[in-house]
Amino acid sequence: MTHSLLLRRLVQIPMVVLLMAFPTLFMSAGADPNRASAALADILFDMDLENVSYALRTDGFVDITFGAAVSNADYQEAIQRMRDHPDIPGVLAGRGSANYCPLP
Repeated sequence: MTHSLLLRRLVQIPMVVLLMAFPTLFMSAGADPNRASAALADILFDMDLENVSYALRTDGFVDITFGAAVSNADYQEAIQRMRDHPDIPGVLAGRGSANYCPLP
């Protein structure tokens, strides 16, 4: 076994132990899902975006799908605003092939 391979294995083992012992250690510390929800609502309201479907995870990460009628410019701006917001630790975004019906 070469020296570099041995060194890599020695580094990998403690990392695996750390990840198993402290699974939340590498998550966003202090992420508040209520603050993330409020931040997301503010962004969508400010941009007048109703054509979305989203889920907010317990760690504050946003999983959002934009309807087909949302312009590319609005899609890009909304994602950037979410990623820039300090109360939203992460965003998974996509474009749907259909539209989501807003309430009348």
